[in-house]
Amino acid sequence: MLKEDPSTRPALIQERIQGTYGYNITYRKAWKAKMKAIVKLFGDWEKSYAFLPNWLKYMTEVNVGSVFKLDTNQCFDERRVYTDRAVFQRVFWTFHQCIEAFKHCKPIIQIDGTHLYGKYRGTLLIATSQDGDGFLLPIAFAVVPPGERLDDWSWFLSLLRFHVTHRHGICLISDRHRSIIRAVKDHGGWQPPYAYHVFCLRHIGSNFNTRFRNVELKKTLMKLGYTCSKINFDIRYKEFIENNPEVASWLDAIPKEQWCRSYDETGRRFGHMTTNLSECVNKVLRGARNLPISALVKMTFSRLVEYFVKRREGIEKDISQGWIISKKVEAALQKNDELAGTYRVRIYDSDLLLFEVEDAYNQSTHEVGDIMRVDLINRTCQCGRFTARRYPCSHVLAVCKVQDRM
Repeated sequence: MLKEDPSTRPALIQERIQGTYGYNITYRKAWKAKMKAIVKLFGDWEKSYAFLPNWLKYMTEVNVGSVFKLDTNQCFDERRVYTDRAVFQRVFWTFHQCIEAFKHCKPIIQIDGTHLYGKYRGTLLIATSQDGDGFLLPIAFAVVPPGERLDDWSWFLSLLRFHVTHRHGICLISDRHRSIIRAVKDHGGWQPPYAYHVFCLRHIGSNFNTRFRNVELKKTLMKLGYTCSKINFDIRYKEFIENNPEVASWLDAIPKEQWCRSYDETGRRFGHMTTNLSECVNKVLRGARNLPISALVKMTFSRLVEYFVKRREGIEKDISQGWIISKKVEAALQKNDELAGTYRVRIYDSDLLLFEVEDAYNQSTHEVGDIMRVDLINRTCQCGRFTARRYPCSHVLAVCKVQDRM
């Protein structure tokens, strides 16, 4: 059971023992049995910490370009300091392939922390990005003490900036944990123009519901955050906070550009409104979070090797079939192109390349649709989707069709 899934719960072990042998065991006995089985399969918990430095050094020798940083404390008791021993504090690691791959991915990084559930507790920090075809790319990991402390987030973000990326204009997406906010503010490398810190909309919705205990208001808030059009957002936001000064005060304390898609005027988020990427990686590594630390680090390496092999095979297949851009973007453009054929386009200013695009017929309301302003020079559309998603919306494609005929 544990070889296939180290995250197997003691309660499930109890059920399996009872169903197979007809013998009931206590939860504590099931947990102790699980710990012993993990030791047999993945190594001793204490020895794993002693083995970790050697394995990390071996990793950087075999996989040149990979990086790790291991921090330890002095080992001492009431009588003496042991110069030949050290106590594990925290560890950071990243692989050469991840560093190189991120150079060709979207300039976004999502960060998140998740608990470790083995014999010794801690927090696994993960930084994740995404390629142009929508596939995950974990780029850095760290194991730190429990609690997501300011010192640990500052340490992780510093190493991430120094070893993984020197790109300007990074969009850093996180929850609103106080330690993260403070760490970002204190580190110049995560301040504009080097980076821009924005928040996960789902976490904001969760914080909002914790504060106001209103699920319906939370749903409305989430819809507001996902709204692409700034004009529509401003109208709906005014209605949302009207007659509710407490809600208005709470939301006004968070800059709109940090949680609203419509106020992401340069499209830095690439449409990413949550930290789902990092949370998906957390799920993939769920079993690893129950393992001794050396086994955890090894598992991140082995699973990333499998990931890169599969991605390479998939990309080579797409190239051989004649794909020029990613399938995901191609499908979206085809859908937008179909919609573009139903619009009416009017030239607003031929010199400035300003156009008005009208939805000839709105199927949902059976009325004349909205009118959107398209600016080809500045590559913007009033609907907001062109900026948010970084590829032409249906209104822009409608204008391009007219331009081709002129």
